[in-house]
Amino acid sequence: MFFGKQILKSNDCRPMLPFQIKICGVTNVDDTSWACECGADAVGLNFYQKSKRFVDFDQAFAIAAAIDRYNKGRKSGTAAVKKVGVFVEMPVADLLETSLNLRLDGIQLHGDEEPGVVNAIRSGLSENGQRCFLIRAIRSLPKDLASAAETEHETERLSTEIERWVSVGIDVVLLDAAMPGEYGGTGKVVDIANISRIKSDVPLVLAGGLNPSNVAAAIEESGLGAVDVASGVELAPGFKDPEKVKAFVHCASRSFQENR
Repeated sequence: MFFGKQILKSNDCRPMLPFQIKICGVTNVDDTSWACECGADAVGLNFYQKSKRFVDFDQAFAIAAAIDRYNKGRKSGTAAVKKVGVFVEMPVADLLETSLNLRLDGIQLHGDEEPGVVNAIRSGLSENGQRCFLIRAIRSLPKDLASAAETEHETERLSTEIERWVSVGIDVVLLDAAMPGEYGGTGKVVDIANISRIKSDVPLVLAGGLNPSNVAAAIEESGLGAVDVASGVELAPGFKDPEKVKAFVHCASRSFQENR
């Protein structure tokens, strides 16, 4: 089981994190290119039509092409930026078609999917000759709504839910804050102090309420090796603030180095 520190080294026998800093909910090429230039190593494209950060196929294709161009021209030794599709209960056939056409590196399930969908996705990816890491987003009570008793129950619930997904072969779990009717990007902060008590056999990614001013402390307190941000670096939903993106990546990168 993983407890506490999860900043993994290359000689660690545990599963490696596919990224450290993901800028999620990008909707245009300019924001995408800037996130890459600033040092983010993953970009999230949201395919949930009810989301304020939804991208249609044409937008997604342009964003994916921008990432591919960046990766092609990046400096030697620099990690490739991962393209991660964020899906909410999309039919598997449509999800697989999207993943193949955009050559996604990762698939993030962010709705109320059941674990059984993983096998269908894995089978489809194999048939398409494609390899993707699979992320499951699991929503937790926000810090401001969790009492002491609820926190203990929440620890057990999260550990059990993570195990359900680990048992079917999920690669990574993303911890996000729960809000009724919302699937991410709420700006609510998860109960970071509770994370060290959560049991997981796969790496965890911290999301929910992160921004440039709190990400370093969140990394230090949680001990996790990856972070995900959407609303915390925006001017408006779907439109990133260049200075916030730059500051977030800088603060997160420095904290990962200091807490290695």
